[in-house]
Amino acid sequence: MLDDKEVKKKREKINYNVLFVPDKDTEAVKHLSVSLEVLIGFFAAIAFLIIAALAYCFIVTGELNRANNNVLTLKTQVDEITQKNTELTDENNVLQEKVTILSDTVNDKVQQEEEREAEIAKSYIPTGFPLKGTASYSEEETELDGNPIAIFHASRGTSVIATANGTVSSIAGSAEAGYIVMIDHGNGYYSVYRNGAEPEVKEGDEVTSSTELFDIQTGYEQLGYQIIENEAYIDPLELMEIYG
Repeated sequence: MLDDKEVKKKREKINYNVLFVPDKDTEAVKHLSVSLEVLIGFFAAIAFLIIAALAYCFIVTGELNRANNNVLTLKTQVDEITQKNTELTDENNVLQEKVTILSDTVNDKVQQEEEREAEIAKSYIPTGFPLKGTASYSEEETELDGNPIAIFHASRGTSVIATANGTVSSIAGSAEAGYIVMIDHGNGYYSVYRNGAEPEVKEGDEVTSSTELFDIQTGYEQLGYQIIENEAYIDPLELMEIYG
């Protein structure tokens, strides 16, 4: 006979049968005998796999949430940077437009200043006609002491005027011999006026192209006009614009 321990041990070893019943009568029923220990281990493994899968899903879901949050943060930062870039681009366009306007204004000012300086410089070149009115030119008399000269004949009351801006540098001569007025134009040019009437200017006077130097009088209807350029006499008609 078996003692109590062997009986108890035998009772604990219980097998469970799993039947596989086919849906056709022609097939035999199959069964699988599994001990309790194996069955418990199987379900424990299934439970472990389920728990592991759930844990993995939880971890993956957390990582996805963090990744989505990072993406949203980066998208917000990108949107802010894009907005700032747009604002900076607009500001740059405005500044560029202002720079263009300022540059155009400066260029206009520079051009106007250059034109003004050129006009001022031109006003000191003796290109004008030395008489305020009509006059005749003597083609026979073109030299005086070997230097070029232009001889004009004008009627009484005609004014002899400076042909450009400058300063009266010298006045020489007399009523008997005739007067010589020389104007320094400050750029290498001198204009010389010869007439018997008494000059209406004195040395050191500043003159313009409309300043009267002589007043043609009876007996002194002739005006001798010369130009010196860089210490050499030149033909005054070549520089005179009325003959250009």
